[in-house]
Amino acid sequence: MLLKGIGISPGKVVGRVRRLMELASNYSRSYLNSEEEKEKELARLEEAFNQAKEQLTSLIDKTKREIGLQEAKIFEAHLLLLSDPALGEKIRTKIKLERKNAVWAVSEATEEIAQEFASLEDEYFRERAVDIRDIGRRLIECLGNGSEEVSEVAANTIVVAKELTPSQTASFSRRTVAGIITEKGGPTSHTAVVARALGVPAVSGVTNLLDLVKDGDLVLIDGDEGVIHLNPDVELIKNVETREETTKEEKRRIRKVLAKAVTVDGHEIEIAANLRNFEEAELALEYGAEGVGLFRTEFLYMNRQEPPGEEEQFLIYRDVLLALKDKPVIVRTLDIGGDKLLPYLNQDKEDNPFLGLRGIRLCLKYKELFKTQLKALLRASSYGNLKLMFPMVTTLEEIRQAKTLLEEARDELRAAGIEASKNIPIGIMIEVPAAALMADILAREVDFFSIGTNDLTQYTLAVDRDNEKVATLYEPYHPAVLKLIYQVIEAAHRQGKWVGLCGELGGDSLTAPLLVGLGLDEISMSPVFIPEMKEKIMGLSYEKGRELVQRLLELPDAKEVREELVK
Repeated sequence: MLLKGIGISPGKVVGRVRRLMELASNYSRSYLNSEEEKEKELARLEEAFNQAKEQLTSLIDKTKREIGLQEAKIFEAHLLLLSDPALGEKIRTKIKLERKNAVWAVSEATEEIAQEFASLEDEYFRERAVDIRDIGRRLIECLGNGSEEVSEVAANTIVVAKELTPSQTASFSRRTVAGIITEKGGPTSHTAVVARALGVPAVSGVTNLLDLVKDGDLVLIDGDEGVIHLNPDVELIKNVETREETTKEEKRRIRKVLAKAVTVDGHEIEIAANLRNFEEAELALEYGAEGVGLFRTEFLYMNRQEPPGEEEQFLIYRDVLLALKDKPVIVRTLDIGGDKLLPYLNQDKEDNPFLGLRGIRLCLKYKELFKTQLKALLRASSYGNLKLMFPMVTTLEEIRQAKTLLEEARDELRAAGIEASKNIPIGIMIEVPAAALMADILAREVDFFSIGTNDLTQYTLAVDRDNEKVATLYEPYHPAVLKLIYQVIEAAHRQGKWVGLCGELGGDSLTAPLLVGLGLDEISMSPVFIPEMKEKIMGLSYEKGRELVQRLLELPDAKEVREELVK
């Protein structure tokens, strides 16, 4: 039987299944009937917190020794979350006011926080729900609800679970655990990061996995293709060796695409990566990124009770720049608002938040918050090739105000004896039709553009892509969107400025002929899409791409654009 999922860690392996069952349904839930019982549960909770912190400290050390420094940072983040007073208070409130026992309170509080993350639009933040559940699971174990261990399993074990936490994955031994299959989890999850670091093939997103697979089943995992073969025949198993040779060929192909993306007629396009955190920097380089086209900073500001300070931000920006060495890193300044709110800003509820106070608009309202980030970035600028980009710009005045604040931040640093790089390129995201239509004017004020196709599509077509009633109208191939992109690139080039693209359109290899023909100077995408996009571009002609774009711009609808692209 062939089961399909998503490959989150490459490689092929054959092994026997060991299922890990969820513990949540086994928790003991009871109401507390007296003050004495409450005090007892609160004391147990404090002891569990202390024990969990000790465990995480040990896990960080173990991960540094046996897996890697970057992977250890995952658990350093867990330790920070565990030390967040808001988490402890949320659990204690459930014990004190709702009279729930400690295990129940921990389970409910962490799941509520996890659900908040899981409901967010952004995949990266959705994946953080697993980290919150990991912390909850650890606390519950410390409260006396033991976990199912896989430390003593036979060699070539394939671990099968509904969902695995990063802690569980880090506890696996390479000597025994040969592969991982789960129903939930994505390529940007910390579980995937740890699996890749361990070199363990893994596939996630397999529907009804636990209903189909039982302990002892023979399974062949193909982490490259994102499929598993349940109880494969002998012939297929024999072919594993051939498949391994194929894997080696694939690795040779990846090494090949570490070269620059140059079309057959000599037109070069820079291929960069979208990053959400420091941990993804190494992954980007591994997949052949020539720089970072979009480093999203909003994650630094979320899931906390106060904004990150200048020093904290400086260290993160510095580490990313150092990791990328002399390669360009475009940092997008705080892009918050819409569906992403910060509790410490006390933001008012807006009727149309995506049309409200978000992106650069919010930064210009909260000037000190913005200047703190700018100062951190300026301090980090001497450690690498930094470029700054302002999000959701609509007017020329917004750019000028942002640049004024940047200079104020630079002056304040200089007064403190800190010098920053003097020539940091400044760019803006083109995400709204007004900016696209005014591109020729805006280009005079900045050094580069980056086109955010997700929001540009949404605003151009007036379609909320998360509204299921109209989501089918969300179409990045709509000729209106393509015409705006084309106009932006042409306007910028007339001013001698370069243009990148960093929306989802950039990761779709079907669009390669279109993106080449549009004349983009840079395309940024999730790191895993880079090899395929580079290889595709290497087989294309720039001149034929230009001709294709002219035909596409004359088509009446997205359907015909797609049909033309697949010809």
